Amino acid sequence: MFKVVWMVASSWARYANAKLLVLYFAGFAGPLSANTVLALVPTLKTTFNADVGTVLLSITALMIPFAVFQLFSGTMSDVYGRRPILVLGFLIYGIGLTIIGFSPNFSIWVFLGARFICGIGYAFIGPVLPAVVGDLTKIEYRGKVMGIYSAVVTFGIAAGPLLAGFFADVWWYIYFMIAGLAFLSMVLIWFIFGTVNEPKEIHIRLFSQVVRDLKSVCSVKSVVVLSAAGFLGFMSFMGVQSFLSDALSLPPFYLQADAIGIILSIGGAVGVFIAPAAGYITDRFGREKVTYLGVAVVFISLIFLLVSHEFLGFTFSMALHGIGRNLFWLPLTALSVELIPGQRGAVSSIFNSVRFFGYALAPYVLTPVYEDYGTSMISSFQIIIIVSILILLVIIPLIRYVGKQKLPEMCLEKPEKMLPED
Repeated sequence: MFKVVWMVASSWARYANAKLLVLYFAGFAGPLSANTVLALVPTLKTTFNADVGTVLLSITALMIPFAVFQLFSGTMSDVYGRRPILVLGFLIYGIGLTIIGFSPNFSIWVFLGARFICGIGYAFIGPVLPAVVGDLTKIEYRGKVMGIYSAVVTFGIAAGPLLAGFFADVWWYIYFMIAGLAFLSMVLIWFIFGTVNEPKEIHIRLFSQVVRDLKSVCSVKSVVVLSAAGFLGFMSFMGVQSFLSDALSLPPFYLQADAIGIILSIGGAVGVFIAPAAGYITDRFGREKVTYLGVAVVFISLIFLLVSHEFLGFTFSMALHGIGRNLFWLPLTALSVELIPGQRGAVSSIFNSVRFFGYALAPYVLTPVYEDYGTSMISSFQIIIIVSILILLVIIPLIRYVGKQKLPEMCLEKPEKMLPED
């Protein structure tokens, strides 16, 4: 009996030892604040006496530094070690969140500047934590741990808007709370992670090699096309999500902040359960087919959103939207580490950086459409939905091109010596 209990405990320790529990906690706390703004747009307009375009610059302010600095943060963690880079990231992130908490005493520009600081901090967190999974696990159970980590991250992303919606009247306290979680993560990582990976001897050639690798993969057409698909994907998804809360707070809907928070968070919530299934069917049916399925589900969700007029309709639309996003992103993310196996890190950096620029620019580019092009026949938000649908259609030929590439790991030749066909 004792032997059986010991075996079960040892098995669970693979997935829930002290270091992994800290990893899961940090994975939840990290993205918790990112999408809070989506549920707070009407409230922030009132707090700072600002228009919707200025408020939505907070998304751009967060995502541009995140997209830029994550090009280098992963490589820096290889050089200096995971622990100091993560501690630095959570320190900067926590400082930014604390400034946000005090920003109602100042102006919208302090709020935007603090979001920029948060973007820098999270750039040293988001890309590095998955690398820690690889450092702490063995290949035979790494996939299961990665699944748990992904579910926790998705839960954090979903919980942010829900939390913001329910506490919209005192929204600044939410950021103080998340700042506390960030500083706690920093302390736990420093004292419990230990030396996750040994820092390397720093040499100028290492950084030259990073630059050469980035330039090399940017010359491969399939990498460029994959990154373009990611960019347009976020342009379409964030085009809708950025303006949804403001549109639902206005006539003819007049929804309250807590209801808007539920609608915005439902897509992330379903992702917690859809992600494992999406991984299975991606392996079973192939990257191209599952990405098409994701586009189709998002397309259907946008059609529902276009004609919805009540809470349940909006909730159903965004639940479908969340399912489609997961089906869309998972195969593309898999391709980003499969197109050139010998340069996985460089391809992944380029793909993620470019796609998050789509996240950053969507609110900025589409704000004039939302503010100036509504009519008595069609609302400005319906125009945004139509634009998002058109962007989806542009993505289809890009998916077709990337999906037809021969993946080196599926061929007999050594993958390090092969590039995708262009």
